[in-house]
Amino acid sequence: MQSEAITFHPVVIGGGSVGLLYAARFLLNGQSVELVTRSREQAALLGERGLSLYTLDGRRETVAVNASPIEDGLPAGDLYLLAVKQTAIAELLPLLRQLPRSARVLALQNGMGHHERLAEALAPEQRFYAINTEGARHLSPTDVEHTGTGLLRVGPWTAEPVRDPLIAAFVAWANRCGIRAEYVDAVEPYAWRKLLANALINPLTALFEIPNGMLLDSPHTLRLMRELFDEAAAVANRCGQKIDEADWQEIVSICRNTSRNLSSMLQDIRRHNRTEVDAINGYLVEKGKRTGTPVPLHETLLRAVLLKSGMETAKGEAAHDRSG
Repeated sequence: MQSEAITFHPVVIGGGSVGLLYAARFLLNGQSVELVTRSREQAALLGERGLSLYTLDGRRETVAVNASPIEDGLPAGDLYLLAVKQTAIAELLPLLRQLPRSARVLALQNGMGHHERLAEALAPEQRFYAINTEGARHLSPTDVEHTGTGLLRVGPWTAEPVRDPLIAAFVAWANRCGIRAEYVDAVEPYAWRKLLANALINPLTALFEIPNGMLLDSPHTLRLMRELFDEAAAVANRCGQKIDEADWQEIVSICRNTSRNLSSMLQDIRRHNRTEVDAINGYLVEKGKRTGTPVPLHETLLRAVLLKSGMETAKGEAAHDRSG
């Protein structure tokens, strides 16, 4: 009950699908929030049009939002939801170093590696991590669609003797607002499991250009997913994690629960953006080399996504040159 009495002042960093989803949820549930975007153009559009959330039941909810570009710095707050991609973390480190020690940063990245990077800028008591299994689609600079239900697990990377009151207050608030959330003692095991899910779902949907659920429709993609799972599980087990059949079933459930969702990797390729494949499959490949665990399928997927991403970027640049 004590955590429910604590108020917090959130800042969402990132104007992509996850950032817009959580900013909208804050506002629709009566919680003020500051939204920080990569570009000044997106911040201006949000100021003019508001932020629109397309809900699971087909409704469109539009709310006014205070948005500012990252070049203006970080607004004052005490809870910062870091909803940018792995590739954007390095440029944010100087700003994160300026936060007061009382501030908490909640990182929502896919893949792995961000834990080490954030340790360069933040004290241990400032760093918290979230594993989000919900689906969201970035429709435009001002519109986001909620495409699948899930669970938000929040906590420190490794177990701490005492739970943080501000993070506990956020988790309690989320549950009161209909967001399934739980405070876990250590996020690292869940981060590994989310990594495995992303390493199976994201690159395959990106290469085949299909929504998550279609991976379950063919015995060929299902078998490929299982072989990828076995490779990744072997790496995780070598790194001290205990991955078993229940984790495979959880990945299948994620595909089913986010069946309409277009993975972030597919969305990045379609927008000619850099993907997070290096922080997902690339992380597994690197850990495989360090532990002497062969991962030929993940190596192939890594190369294939990098090739496709490069080709799509080149197409986008060529189209831009022709239109110019």
